[in-house]
Amino acid sequence: MKSRLIIIMYIFIALLTTAIIYGCMKPLAMVSLPVLWADACVSGIVLSILLFLLYEIVKYTRFATLPFKQQVVNYTALAILFVFFWLGADLLALYTLFPQEEWIGLLPISTTRIVLSLLVYVSAILFYNNIYKSNVQSSDENTDEFSIAEDDNVENHVTEEIKPNEELERVAVKNGQRIEVIPVSNIIYIQAEEDYVMIYSDKGKFLKEQTMKSFESLLPSTKFVRVHRSSIVNVDFIAQIELYNKQSQLLKLKDGSQVRISMNGYRLLKQTLGL
Repeated sequence: MKSRLIIIMYIFIALLTTAIIYGCMKPLAMVSLPVLWADACVSGIVLSILLFLLYEIVKYTRFATLPFKQQVVNYTALAILFVFFWLGADLLALYTLFPQEEWIGLLPISTTRIVLSLLVYVSAILFYNNIYKSNVQSSDENTDEFSIAEDDNVENHVTEEIKPNEELERVAVKNGQRIEVIPVSNIIYIQAEEDYVMIYSDKGKFLKEQTMKSFESLLPSTKFVRVHRSSIVNVDFIAQIELYNKQSQLLKLKDGSQVRISMNGYRLLKQTLGL
């Protein structure tokens, strides 16, 4: 049902964009009606696809958690790509469908289209980031009540991985055709990635098929703290703790990364740090 609503929403965006582009361009562009309609329809379809891709990028890349300078670089690069693909796909379609002399009249208003593209991009980024923050905050509220019961259900199937009283000294991960051996002291933090974990270290980041509960049980508890349902942090790499909102904090790490902390994770972190 949710997927159907999302499809309907993007179809509506395509139709609305088609109508707006047609209405705005008609008094400005000196072209025929078929060219104008083709321009508007292609613009609407391409925009709906780009907005869908933009949402997926914001959702999965977590740009909002990056340092400010890195956010500026990433969002600027995305803006350039957004404008290029929206206008580029439109011009390519017109070039394919009509002789050049029929659509050349659209080029003088390219500056207007670029400004319009940037306004749409900025509005979409702000909207999607608000959705992302709302979802994360809602997740944090649920996380504050957790005793990691969900992971316990998973761990019933992998208890052979966990040996009580045994602490990891190193972690082996695949890196293409090679196997990297990472001392646990070089692990900066670990992030849950569905059925895997992403290990961030001084050598880079590596995906490993292992559970968060397993790592939590095996890593030295004096050095590693599960600050969030989806994050385990090496306290030696913590640079700063900041208030994120009323119910959560934000860890700034020495490598520039930022990690959210739940209320329960904050209590555990304070105990480990002796605060």
